[in-house]
Parts: sequence; C-alpha cells; structure tokens
Amino acid sequence: MVMVMVIAPGAGLLCNCSSTGGGSQGAGGVGGAAGAAGTGSCDKDLTGTWDLYATSLASGSVDGVLIVSASGFDVTTSGGHLVYNAQGTKSATWTTSGPARAIAVQNTSGAVNGGSIPVAVGGKWTLASGFETCVLNVSSNQVTGSCSARPGEDTVGGPDWPYSTVPSPENGLNYLVARASASTSQFGDFGGVWMAGSDSGSGQGCTITLQGNTITTDCRAGNDFNGIMHLTIGADCVASGTTPSGLEVSARRR
Repeated sequence: MVMVMVIAPGAGLLCNCSSTGGGSQGAGGVGGAAGAAGTGSCDKDLTGTWDLYATSLASGSVDGVLIVSASGFDVTTSGGHLVYNAQGTKSATWTTSGPARAIAVQNTSGAVNGGSIPVAVGGKWTLASGFETCVLNVSSNQVTGSCSARPGEDTVGGPDWPYSTVPSPENGLNYLVARASASTSQFGDFGGVWMAGSDSGSGQGCTITLQGNTITTDCRAGNDFNGIMHLTIGADCVASGTTPSGLEVSARRR
C-alpha cells in the first residue's frame, strides 16, 4: 500500500510493472495529515512536487512527476495521468488519450499513522471504474484486498483503469499483506516486515521490509516484481534505488 501512495512507489510507477499480489510516529500523525507543503525534512513529511526518473541500459531513461499532499496526489508519466482528490467527496480520474475516465472512490476512514505519508490511507476503500472494482481494507497491521474485472480477463487493467501507473491485481483473487514484526520507520505504523500473498495457490508472494528510511521487497512472482527491489529516501529529499528488472530509479523533491 505504501508503495502506491508515496514517492517510493512514484519512482516505481515508471517501470509500467504489473502486480502479484508498530513503527514510530511521524509527522503525518493518525490518518496521515500533512505538514507544511514541501518545506520540511522528507523523513518527516513527503509533501511536495517530485521529479521521477528511471534508467536502464536497454531502454534508456523515462521520467514523470508526482505531486502529493494531504489533499491527494497527481501522477504524470509516459503511461498516463492519474489524479486522486482526497478532499470532500473523494474521487479520481485517469487519462491517457481522449477524455478523462472517472474512478469512483469510497472510503470509511481508519486510524492508521502513515508517518511521512501525507495522504490518509487507513480504513476500507472501494475503487470502481467502468469495468473494474477493487476493495481494500487497510489497518495498522494488515491489508486485505480483492479486485474484479470483466469475465474472462486475467487481470484488472482495462482501458478505464490506471494500468500503467498502479498495480493490476489478478481478477478474482484475494490478497493478504500481514505484518510479521514491527520496526521503527518513517512510514509510521507500516514500519516492519510484512508478508504478502494471495489465495491463488501458486506459492508466489513477497516479503516487504520498511525500516528507517528504506523500503525493500523480495518477491517470488511470474512478472516484473520477481526479485529484490530496494529504495532509500534521504532526509535531503532525494530517493534512489533499483528494481528487480535492473532499472535504476530516483526521485527528487523540488
């Protein structure tokens, strides 16, 4: 979850990957309320505008921009433009070419401290586009989720879904991400070691570690997530890391 909503995942968004499936209090506080816009140390508050980069010898460089605050986030990459409005009636739009496609957002908030993440992430979420629906429950020690798409489709990723910007879960599977141990992290309640998997029976899954200012994932998967990803976010608001496919990713807050 953290990886969809903060700068760490922001860098990963450039990869166009598809998905398999108690820390210290940060400045975000309960529910992830933001601090000053883009002025504080990034180990306390990730609010601001971030330039995102990904580079590989095979494909060269790509870039994007992430704007994130307590009001929501706005991500632009070569794959499209995703906007989430967290104020008032929550909503989202996804644009590639042509008119923006609406994604309905419903949220029953929950008391989750996201640390430096400015966007509130706790509670029950329902995200619905024209053909896809995902339901998530986010608590301080567990995340569950499931998605449905059109009959016969393997993954959630139709043209009205932000398939190139957020993960595309498999159609009909139930996912569980549970914390195995807690650790101090700038991501508040998300600090620690988490085990992620689904009810597919495939044996695929991930170990996700959030400690201090780092995120590490170690996955057994049949897609681009297979292997180890590592990302470090500096207090100087420069992030860097590598992905399993060999991309070097980085981000810098303006």
